[in-house]
Amino acid sequence: MKASDVMSTAVVTVQSNASLREVNQLMHKYHLDYLLVVSGDGKLEGILTYSDLFREILPDYSEVMIDESYWLNPDSIEEKISLLVNKPVSEVMTADVRTAGPDTPLIKVGTMMKTHNIQQIPIVKESGQLAGVVTMSDITWGFMMKQCKFF
Repeated sequence: MKASDVMSTAVVTVQSNASLREVNQLMHKYHLDYLLVVSGDGKLEGILTYSDLFREILPDYSEVMIDESYWLNPDSIEEKISLLVNKPVSEVMTADVRTAGPDTPLIKVGTMMKTHNIQQIPIVKESGQLAGVVTMSDITWGFMMKQCKFF
């Protein structure tokens, strides 16, 4: 099996100048954990996941050690969020995205996901155009359906 056998082609995308407010609305509307960021001509520029948003919103350990108000006043997180909602996706997204081609063997795509602890792999044509995305559930479903002789 190859990536194109199980990839989703109906992918929700945004451009890099979209605000985090817009991104959050799209993620909720379509029940997604990620959005792919594309240029005007459909080339992949990055990915934005809930993990990226989580890292941006919540303080890390060093921030808490410098400013303990995060522990004492949780409202400070809400203030931080109010400042972030207009930030463009380009400032938060992961730009160095691991990708695969449509003909990449599905086992290789799954191995990339496990090795790099990622949940989805964008599938990109040789031209750089986004073709689709493969998630862990796509891979599991694909292998299970093959065993059940649905492929």
